[in-house]
Amino acid sequence: MASTSLLGSPAHRLLLIAFCALVGLTVGALAALINPLVLIGLAVTAPLGLWLISSVPRALFALVVVIGLLPRFALPARLGFTPTFLDLSLVGLVIAWAIHQLGARRDMPLRRTPISLPVLLLTLVALAAFIIGLPNGALTPLVLRRFAELVLSLLMSLLIIAVLRGLSAQEQLVRWMLWIGALSAAIGIVLYVIPDDLAIQALSALRPFGYPTGPGVLRFIRDDPALMQRATGLWIDPNAFGGYLLVAGALGLPQLFSPRPVMRRGWVGLCLLLIGGALVLTASRGAMLGFALVVGLMGVLRYRRLLILMAIVLTLALVLPQTRELVQHFVEGFQGRDLATQMRFGEYKDALRLIERYPALGVGFVDAPDVDLYIGVSSMYLLIAQQMGLLGVAMFASVIVALFSGAARAWPAVARDARASAVFLGAHGAVVGALFSGIFDHYFFNIDFHNSVTLFWVMIALAVSSRLLKQGETAAGRSDPLEPASRRLSGSSGPAVDVGAAQIGDRHGWRR
Repeated sequence: MASTSLLGSPAHRLLLIAFCALVGLTVGALAALINPLVLIGLAVTAPLGLWLISSVPRALFALVVVIGLLPRFALPARLGFTPTFLDLSLVGLVIAWAIHQLGARRDMPLRRTPISLPVLLLTLVALAAFIIGLPNGALTPLVLRRFAELVLSLLMSLLIIAVLRGLSAQEQLVRWMLWIGALSAAIGIVLYVIPDDLAIQALSALRPFGYPTGPGVLRFIRDDPALMQRATGLWIDPNAFGGYLLVAGALGLPQLFSPRPVMRRGWVGLCLLLIGGALVLTASRGAMLGFALVVGLMGVLRYRRLLILMAIVLTLALVLPQTRELVQHFVEGFQGRDLATQMRFGEYKDALRLIERYPALGVGFVDAPDVDLYIGVSSMYLLIAQQMGLLGVAMFASVIVALFSGAARAWPAVARDARASAVFLGAHGAVVGALFSGIFDHYFFNIDFHNSVTLFWVMIALAVSSRLLKQGETAAGRSDPLEPASRRLSGSSGPAVDVGAAQIGDRHGWRR
């Protein structure tokens, strides 16, 4: 474990000295310019931060925790802008990876994969659209920070591919996502079932961390308290919460049937029960339909029992009186009769008008240039087209095409190994579910939902990593039919870049 210690090499010591100097200057400036009470918070959190960045797995775990449990938390003090916990965790992962690469092993280099060039091109198009759109409105620190977060999330996918260098690392990420997803779901269920006044009081207590206060923290169908309440957990937005639960549930589904699940099968079942229950309580139709699509695809591809389970759940939903209001919510949506659906139709029409006027690079991320147009629509794809034009949509589509064309080539070989295929199906299922829900919602590519955007690109990275097996062997140690593909993905005619699953577990502390 010396390679992950902050004090293990001269390079590490120099980096630590520079880091401590930077922290000292920052603390002094904060004490002089802002509030001496900030020192108390730094004194508490600095040791924890140093401990987290001393290990890549710990830094990645912190990212998973923040996405699931602290999704909208911001620092209670302004530093010219207000960084979120997610900003800090992403920067911490970058620092941890850089420290590791400065060590003796240096075995987490960035890799060339089929999505690398499309992701970089997508980032460049986003930057071009942002610059072109600057004259459209006032560039506030908030907009600048949120756009920088979008770029960071896009590029972070390439770093996470470098980190997830083996089956044990990938399974550990799935395990964390299940546990944290279940805990986030449990919080959402508790806040849903307790009296409204108590839930409002509990959520309003998070005001120092940037949360809203008052009765508005509770959400209802069509914002009507007379209708069904919608679970939000700590995510504020029920649709974004539903999207998170969709991703966590999709990752865990194959583990129910894997001969070697990432945790005991009973715990997997409990996690999925909590996640599924909270997903229903969000009343997010896009997320639930996306999850149903994932279940159906996994049932067709590999796990036939999922089709039976889905039929049972659907039957119960149709006959139980407790789900009558939810079923009616779906029926009204399909018929286009409810207000939310009608508003979506209006947004789609307005979005198409904007795209027709600015088809190439959109209008950027600041504001629309015309008073009769606006940025914002309940569809990820139309939102990308609004902000980045059809060129942005094409670049985003190129990432997805590269991902799934590679997956189709890899699947026949990955399917021969039950453990590897469970991770593979879970990761790609999470991406499919997110893409489908993006037809009806926008949060997976919306700068106002940094947590959802980061979650999506983490799943992209996991999906790519799940098919990069060690040259000459699969996770079970058999001959690897993917070896030519591994060479292509590594961009080299030499050995494939991946190390074995057991080796990654021993080297980097990926433990069960």
